[in-house]
Amino acid sequence: MSSGRSHRTQAQVRHSAWPGWIWAVPIAAIAVTGWLGIRALVQDGQTVTVTFDNAFGMKPDDTIVTLRGVKVGAVSDLSLAPDGQHVEVKLRIQRAEDRYLRSGTRFFLRGAKLDMSDPSSLKGLLSGPEIVMEPGLGQPATRFDGADRRPALAPQHGPMVRYIVRFDGAAGDLDAGADVQLRGFHVGTVTNVRLSYDARTGALSTPVQIAIDPAMLGIVGAPPPSNGDWRPPVDGMMKRLIAQGLRARLSQDPPLVGARKVNLDFVPLAASATLTSDNGLPVIPSVAPADFDTMASRANDVIMKVDALPIKETGDQVRSIAAHVNALSSSPQIRDSLSHIDRSVAQIDQTLGQVTPQIGPLVAQLRETANAADRTVAAANRTLGADATSQNDLPAALRELTDTARSVRALADYLDRHPEALLRGKAPETNP
Repeated sequence: MSSGRSHRTQAQVRHSAWPGWIWAVPIAAIAVTGWLGIRALVQDGQTVTVTFDNAFGMKPDDTIVTLRGVKVGAVSDLSLAPDGQHVEVKLRIQRAEDRYLRSGTRFFLRGAKLDMSDPSSLKGLLSGPEIVMEPGLGQPATRFDGADRRPALAPQHGPMVRYIVRFDGAAGDLDAGADVQLRGFHVGTVTNVRLSYDARTGALSTPVQIAIDPAMLGIVGAPPPSNGDWRPPVDGMMKRLIAQGLRARLSQDPPLVGARKVNLDFVPLAASATLTSDNGLPVIPSVAPADFDTMASRANDVIMKVDALPIKETGDQVRSIAAHVNALSSSPQIRDSLSHIDRSVAQIDQTLGQVTPQIGPLVAQLRETANAADRTVAAANRTLGADATSQNDLPAALRELTDTARSVRALADYLDRHPEALLRGKAPETNP
């Protein structure tokens, strides 16, 4: 018998750098989170603040920012400004477009208010406004002032010449950014509108500050100023045009419902005026709105024409005629006469109905009477013979009897042709 030892199996432990498949999920989550964070830092862009007068229905993450019709950002937050008069809107602009965030860049709302001259504003009223960004020059900036409508002019890089226009009438609905036109051409924009009261004279007016772009005026015959100051040539142009009747007036396009704007145009027979100064800025004289003048003039014409009509005399005549008609219709004599006529017509119809069947026998009797008279005359003539002429009055009697027979026969013939003669009598004879 042999004895031996049993061999034991020993496990070998090998160390590896891989922690195991159990750690794959958390490692992948960390990697994805890191990648999303880096992507957010790269693509999130820059946040800027734009101040508006009102929120106008803007909502965070819903109201977009567009540039040339392409989405470049969105609203991230809204809050009331510290002054309590404005709204500060934070915009998150994509990093690829943050190079356009310059001091000359403008932001305005499309669809905040109904504008009849801009059909796209109708869409904004239904789906909410959008913020439009128009790039400009200048230094990098993060704070901007926004407008509730599209500026009348795109941001200009050249100098602007400013003027004051004082309107005596209501101009409160004229907003900053409104258009300034010269004979229908866009030449500037409204920069400020305010109310002014002169305690010395008691005059109430609305000074409107406008900025005119010299590049839009088409000035020829004068070289551009070397120092970039366009004030002297533009002032010289305005002085000449004002002397020829150029005036500023408020207008709307479309009339009565469109947005307000300042229109520079010539007014026929305008009072003499010149370019004055107010707080260092030249003042362009103004006139009342054209639409108001036109409507007032037409209203006066209509009123004058209405006043010229003989309305009172016509009314008196109509009332007089109506009174006479009422008097006639209510008169007892008229009623009695009408009743009498009705009764007479009925009686005539009844008499004709009774007489008409008797006309035939009457005519026959008349003819028989005439024939009998003729037979009597003939018999008398045969009896008398040649001695008839010796009788005293007998031939004359026979002649009268013959005439009577002739008359009776004529009467019978007439009644046969005109039976109505029994009621109306014989019609008068007419000479041929």
